[in-house]
Amino acid sequence: MDNFSTILFLVISVSLLASAVWLIVSAANSRPVRDYNAGRLTGTWTTEVTKRIHPEMRDVEPGTQLMGVNFKTKTECDLEEYKALQARIEELRIELEGEEDDEDEDDDGDVVVRI
Repeated sequence: MDNFSTILFLVISVSLLASAVWLIVSAANSRPVRDYNAGRLTGTWTTEVTKRIHPEMRDVEPGTQLMGVNFKTKTECDLEEYKALQARIEELRIELEGEEDDEDEDDDGDVVVRI
């Protein structure tokens, strides 16, 4: 019985290895998936609905034109934008500090409960 389990393990291992290699080779030789970001790296684009493929699109009829947006991450910041952002952060900090002062502090931890 010991030899049978060893041979079975080797057969399964070799078949899994062969399947993995076949999947890799077939994926490398297959037609590439459509690049949805080609030409759309900045700004907006439109596309036309050909069929409903998502439950949230059940009210969208085929042939309807949809708009997509791609948001670029900014690598540099304008000085005026930076100052406006810092001013907004400071306003929020002051607002949050004011809210903390208004709250009652009931959880001092000075009451011991024993059951």
